[in-house]
Amino acid sequence: MKKFLYTKLHQLSIKNPLRIVGLMSGTSMDGLDICLADVDYSPQDPLDKHSFQTRVLDSQTVSFHPEIKESIRTCLSGPTEIVCETHYQLGRYYAEQTARFLSEFGIDKIDAVGMHGQTIHHISGEATLQIGEPSFLAETLGVPVISDFRARDISVGGTGAPLIPFVDQCLFQQEEDSIIAINLGGVANITFLPPRHSDSPVIGFDTGPGMALIDEARHLLGFDGFESSPMGLNGKPNEESVSNWLKDPFIMKKPPKSTGRDYFGESWIQKNIPNYSQWDMENLFATLSLFTARSIVVNCRQYTDFKTVSQIIISGGGVHNQTVMKMLQKEFSSIRVISSNEVGVDPDIKEALGFAILAAAYLKGIPANIPFVTGAKKAVILGKLTI
Repeated sequence: MKKFLYTKLHQLSIKNPLRIVGLMSGTSMDGLDICLADVDYSPQDPLDKHSFQTRVLDSQTVSFHPEIKESIRTCLSGPTEIVCETHYQLGRYYAEQTARFLSEFGIDKIDAVGMHGQTIHHISGEATLQIGEPSFLAETLGVPVISDFRARDISVGGTGAPLIPFVDQCLFQQEEDSIIAINLGGVANITFLPPRHSDSPVIGFDTGPGMALIDEARHLLGFDGFESSPMGLNGKPNEESVSNWLKDPFIMKKPPKSTGRDYFGESWIQKNIPNYSQWDMENLFATLSLFTARSIVVNCRQYTDFKTVSQIIISGGGVHNQTVMKMLQKEFSSIRVISSNEVGVDPDIKEALGFAILAAAYLKGIPANIPFVTGAKKAVILGKLTI
């Protein structure tokens, strides 16, 4: 058996391209993103670990059933029993939905799965927990599953996140221009990409809330199910509140830094907006949206070489929030702001594609953390194998 496993993994390590399914269920807790891609690693320079070429074959976003979403929400502060049950519930769900997806698109053979799992707690640089038992995927599909990508970075002194800067470098880095890639999930994170052959480092970190606070306010006020509604678009932001919230210790903290829904979630709203139910709803969502946009902008200006940036590329579910996008475009008025769609990457499945790339990096033996980003002592191969 050991010889068979070694042979199988060796075959995958030299195969190009690898056909991999990437799975992502993010801090927005709204559903599972599935991306099937061919990932090719054929660098002309053996030292170039970012020469991944990808071709997306199919993708799909599956909304969580209300009971699954509520179980995940309960896990953020719930008892061990609920965490344990949801860990296996999600594992079964990932396997069922991935098998259905592959059957629906007529795909009978893949090489591996890269699964991020559902983050329910993250303490930057100390501990992290992503749930969704990978054994069900391995058993159902009969292929290696790579998961739990954050843990190894923490083991060498890193913050454990964000890991997407490696992906952004593979997908978006340009020859002559500096750009910033923003991922607007539940939490917002940025990647500053200098020109490809520049001596300047890639910079990446979480800036604070993406859609998390807006989603939590919707939930608290009973607006679940109206995510597509552009709430706050016609509201008037409370500038004084935004200015006070920008003093939040995490917003002001220097990188490397990472955070999660356990920080920018219901407890943050209860602490900072105890009278939220008494606000005018449009004004409340306008204020939360401006805080989200401005916290991103403040971090970009303060902690990157912002004056060199020629373009900002945004991906993640937040690209569909008209209020936040309008505010970002206004706050970044001097720079072109675009969706990743305009450079050929679907913003809704960018992270799922990213975990297909990270799974390929594992199978190729390529370190995929960026020590300057996470603060890790060294570059390491990310992920754990279930086979």
